[in-house]
Amino acid sequence: MRFCRKVKSGDAEPGTRAGLKAVPAEAWIMLLAVAARLPRLFSRPLWYDEAFAVLFSEKGPSAMLYGTLTEQGGVAADVHPLGYYTLLWAWENAFGTSPASVRSLSLLLGLLSLYLAFLLVEELFDRATARRALFALALAPFPIHYAQEVRMYALLAAAVIAATLLLVKAFHEPGRWMYWIGFALCAAAAQYTHNLAFLYLVPLSITALFMRDRRIVLRTIAAGIGALLLYAPWLLHVPGQLARLQWAYWIERPGWEELLQALLHFTSALPAPDWALPPLLFFSLSLLLVSAVETVRAARRGEKKIRQALFVLFLALSPLAGMMLISQWQPVFLLRALLPAAMLFTVWLVWSLWQESLPGLVRGAALAMLGLSYALGMYGWIAYNGFPYAPFDDINAYLQEHSREGDVIVHSNKLTAFPCLYDDASLDHRYLADPPGSASDTLAPATQEVLEQLAMEDLSDILETDGDVWLVMFEQEEEEYHTAGFPGHPARQTLAERFSLSEYIDFDAVTVFHYTR
Repeated sequence: MRFCRKVKSGDAEPGTRAGLKAVPAEAWIMLLAVAARLPRLFSRPLWYDEAFAVLFSEKGPSAMLYGTLTEQGGVAADVHPLGYYTLLWAWENAFGTSPASVRSLSLLLGLLSLYLAFLLVEELFDRATARRALFALALAPFPIHYAQEVRMYALLAAAVIAATLLLVKAFHEPGRWMYWIGFALCAAAAQYTHNLAFLYLVPLSITALFMRDRRIVLRTIAAGIGALLLYAPWLLHVPGQLARLQWAYWIERPGWEELLQALLHFTSALPAPDWALPPLLFFSLSLLLVSAVETVRAARRGEKKIRQALFVLFLALSPLAGMMLISQWQPVFLLRALLPAAMLFTVWLVWSLWQESLPGLVRGAALAMLGLSYALGMYGWIAYNGFPYAPFDDINAYLQEHSREGDVIVHSNKLTAFPCLYDDASLDHRYLADPPGSASDTLAPATQEVLEQLAMEDLSDILETDGDVWLVMFEQEEEEYHTAGFPGHPARQTLAERFSLSEYIDFDAVTVFHYTR
């Protein structure tokens, strides 16, 4: 008995009309998705994670392997596999490292994940539902955010949704061995993109049991073994990367607050203005309630597509549940890694809100709340300029104009240093090391060596300089030290003993302090 038999209801639509009417609706929706992803795509300076991705990937595969897998005391240098970084390296060799170039890769991957989601929904439901889901995903702030960042999450979403589509197709046509091979390849690609991909792939594979077909179960197991064999060379190094998490990492054990944040990401996005959080939470909980009630009602009346809807809902919620469970032992709660699950959650919302039994007034109110959630999420994303974002290009321009030969530019940590280095490598940017073993100590010596940017243990090397010192730091750092009971940042205290503070200049969330003798 199949739970996702392919039934298409939109295939009979005429497609031979002349002019613009001949263009399928999904093509116009994809153009809308492109337009929604353009604001701030190239205008926002790269922040630390993005700058690190570019600076690291341009070193090449062999250097990246050294900077990731080199162990010190049984702890790997970095926690991410190299699938995305290797793809970015190839992309940079072809198109360069400008913000427009490196972010365009994420844009294309994000659009690919949308189209794959459209094909998946069409396979599970029908073309009308697929178009509605594509329209919602085109405007959803969470996928838009990570289609604009130089990080691996758009690739993760594309690989995971491709694996889902191919496995569903294999369920429908078990004799087509190409679907099984494709699933294995995409599953392995997802794992090479992010180590947390298994939180999605394991539940996806388990769904084969509900097919009640011994042949499908056995072939799913075989395809899973194939994916595992493809991933085996990296799997050998995962214990060292896990040890890195246990030794020092910034992720904390999640609680109810993180669950609510996940819901807000699934229906909108964060960060959002403080005044927008109460309505966003109300909208999210209301949408969840309406969709859950409608799903229960559909199950009770034997709706023919209920098994498909439950399949999508299971894949949307199981990664979140798995992440919460594992994080009680080892915190791995990373909201952006839930991007594929959030996209499927949107599919479930769309399906439930278009059930015929749902009163039109309720549907209209729910769609209005979803639209307002999207609008508030996009406003928050476009307007936000706080930590960890800053006008690093303006900071470099100011330092180029005002610093002199012999001056020293030092950053309180890597979070401002690497974006400035990416923007202007002609300036000698130095940075202080993170406290060893602290939550922020994520840049291992081997990775620093590959980047050719070694952290300074303290300020002793620059205290005897004849020139001025320019200290760059996020305002949030100073606030954290004040909150902890310290008079200020230790670097400022040390510099005050040898230098005089001449001036300080605010650049949104970053302050540049100018010290002279």
